[in-house]
Amino acid sequence: MERIPVQDGSLPDRFAQLTSVPAWPAGNGDRAPGAPDPGTARALLTDLVTAAVHRYATHGHGEPIMLVHAATAPNAVLRTLPALPRELWPASLDAAWAASAAVTAAYAPATPAAYEGTYKEAHEEAARSTFDEVFARAAAHGDDHTVKFADTARDVGDRAARTAALRGVELNPPAL
Repeated sequence: MERIPVQDGSLPDRFAQLTSVPAWPAGNGDRAPGAPDPGTARALLTDLVTAAVHRYATHGHGEPIMLVHAATAPNAVLRTLPALPRELWPASLDAAWAASAAVTAAYAPATPAAYEGTYKEAHEEAARSTFDEVFARAAAHGDDHTVKFADTARDVGDRAARTAALRGVELNPPAL
């Protein structure tokens, strides 16, 4: 995803630099947003949440608090789908993609974090930890963004998501 030219300023300043919403990533064949059936829209939204959570482990250091929204915003949409008419699910996917892509373009760092010395410890701890343990660490941390992100990571449910949640605990300033 192409980053905005000036990675500085407030959210409105950064979003003002967006000239368009980045296209849905290649590799999804005919499953691009805009016209999928409701079931495909739900599957793509799940894929978006998973990708955003996983990416946080390597890119969250850019703007740790802001970048949680690249995952938590589409996850909020995913959680509300059952309450919406199915014909709104494709439009909901489009809105979630636009929000996630805009936050990523506005706040993502130019390069991922190096594994050694940066997120290796979180990755190794994720292998030894359950989601209950990871979520307990996030809750004890107290920052609302960290807690919401850990909850979203729990929905994804794999080791990479546990790693990302632990990175959130490391990167965001504690509230408690």
